[in-house]
Amino acid sequence: MAAASLTALRRRLWTTSLPELFVLLLAALPRLWRLEYHSIWFDEAISLNWARLGPAHIWSGTFQLLRDKHPPAYYLALHYWQTLLGWFGAGQSDAALRIFGVLIGILMVWGVLRLVTQLSGRTAGLIAGALTALAPVLVWYSQELRMFQPAATAIVWAAYFLVAARQHMPPHGASPGRSAAPVRLLCWFGLAATLLLALYSYLYAAFFLPGLGLSVFLLARRNTSFNRRYVLEAIAAFAVVALLFLPLARSAWTVNSASSPSGAAFAGFLPNLWRQLHIFTVWYTGWPSSVRTAAILFFALLVLAGLLLPGDRRRDTRPLLWLWIGAPLLIGSALLATNAAIFREDRYFLFLAPFVLWTAARGVSALGRWQPSAGALSGLVALALLAASLPVLWTPPLFRENWRAAADYISAYQEHSPRAAAAALVHPYFLLPALDWYLRQQPAAAKMPVYGNFNAPLTSEQAESLIAAHLHDLAAPNGADTLWLVQSHLAGVDDHRLVQSWLDGRFPLVTEQYPAGVEMRGYAVRYRYQALPALSDTAVHPQAQLFPGVELTACEITTPAVPARDVLYHPPSGWVHLRLWMRKSEEVSEAPPLFALVQAGDGQIWGRSLERPGDVLSVYPPTTWQPNEFVRVELDVNLNALAQPGAYNVKIEAEGQPGVPCGTVQIE
Repeated sequence: MAAASLTALRRRLWTTSLPELFVLLLAALPRLWRLEYHSIWFDEAISLNWARLGPAHIWSGTFQLLRDKHPPAYYLALHYWQTLLGWFGAGQSDAALRIFGVLIGILMVWGVLRLVTQLSGRTAGLIAGALTALAPVLVWYSQELRMFQPAATAIVWAAYFLVAARQHMPPHGASPGRSAAPVRLLCWFGLAATLLLALYSYLYAAFFLPGLGLSVFLLARRNTSFNRRYVLEAIAAFAVVALLFLPLARSAWTVNSASSPSGAAFAGFLPNLWRQLHIFTVWYTGWPSSVRTAAILFFALLVLAGLLLPGDRRRDTRPLLWLWIGAPLLIGSALLATNAAIFREDRYFLFLAPFVLWTAARGVSALGRWQPSAGALSGLVALALLAASLPVLWTPPLFRENWRAAADYISAYQEHSPRAAAAALVHPYFLLPALDWYLRQQPAAAKMPVYGNFNAPLTSEQAESLIAAHLHDLAAPNGADTLWLVQSHLAGVDDHRLVQSWLDGRFPLVTEQYPAGVEMRGYAVRYRYQALPALSDTAVHPQAQLFPGVELTACEITTPAVPARDVLYHPPSGWVHLRLWMRKSEEVSEAPPLFALVQAGDGQIWGRSLERPGDVLSVYPPTTWQPNEFVRVELDVNLNALAQPGAYNVKIEAEGQPGVPCGTVQIE
């Protein structure tokens, strides 16, 4: 009796839309998870930089593909989304901006549900939708402010509209009828609109066109009939798309042929197929290589089953999948002859992911027809593998360029130096938008001068001409005491770090910080003062002798709270940063080594300052200090990662001397 009731309940649920809603919820949850965990990285900052411009500037600046290699459609869409968010005061929110991609990612899953259900039935549609919902690579790019996910979503819906137009064609030999014509017209309009959106967002979407076009002839055939009207209407729709895409295609061909290194056609074809399957399924996992290989092999078997095993009584989708997956891969492999970077990045063929996952879902269905328990088990394993691959997406190993951390550190440093000006030099210059995005949101650094002077490849011959000419003017911008050199993407621009070397040779080093993908070096442009400047409210004033002839006048802890374990700046341990103000009270005959300690209440040492060549004490040793001047010295204390949370004492010591207390730091 209970079993019969349960069966009846399942049947009632199956007749509702709840299974589809569950799949869409499955898509929404991971895409909405921790939207602000990852910093906006360089590519996303470029998207935001374009989006802040008006539509006319976006179109004119990107259509020729000279100032940016991507067409304007995504930048325009992001511009209007950011404008909408601005009405609610959320135009600068990472999470709010990324919801745009989240919605597009959910829209892709809905498109897969509808497309696969229409061609292969509801069960296959739900399996394909669930796999697409949980695929880590699709979740990742749904949370990124770039055009790859929107283009992939547009392609899925283009395929859907092509199939839907065929479904609304009258049977062979029947009169056309008027009721289906408006719906079919909407389908053709949807096909043209989504294809143009994909093409004008991401150029590689063009690789999908030949396979989609050829599939018209497969879709036109049903049983023993061939619908010529459908073919003619499809040709007309594709002709409109081709006509409107032609100007952009000409620009793309010109730019690609002029700037891309050539390779060999079909080089590494089978390894490329394996790599693409890896990307589309378990992607980054952190699993042992044997486990990862086994998981990819499992999906490879499902895909092969989906491509080879016979279909059900509905339309056999195998020829469509061979076209829609195979044609772009063959085209891309052939074009390796003109562009060796066709398969370089994981995201380049992202638009194939939903179709590969659909093929895997078809493999699950095929196994289920052979043996229901085998189908159910393979489907559950596939979903479990994808779900188990998701958590790594929100962990430090997947940090790209942590510009938020870079800006936070500069801002915190400036917050604890309210009366000491600072400036930043971003190198190369095109990284300015990435740092600016976060720096301008920080009150302490909102008005800090930020410069970007170098772009073209630098040579050693330019060190005293181009570099010096630019950097002499930046030595003390607006009377700055500290200059931050923020670097990333130096390859091909400054391979020998000439800008850094020029600064190293002229200014003492204050600190070094290493957010993911970014390097930061602080330089003391000014470190000698005739009078002690006004210090932060938290400064300690020991006014005690460090060693004969030198007094520690004041001490500032610019990082009052620090985690013992650090994942942002220099894993695995945190650094405490100190700013010391010292002066010569009498002649100094010898300057012993100086260091800082972090100690527990029982005297146990849990951190010691780093020895850093090029700091103030090595550039300007105490034996050369002038009477009545104050010297700014800065130290980084490397913590023991095992230090327990709590308040710790900070002490400055000179070798052989008792040391001077310098306040407390909170270890978190």
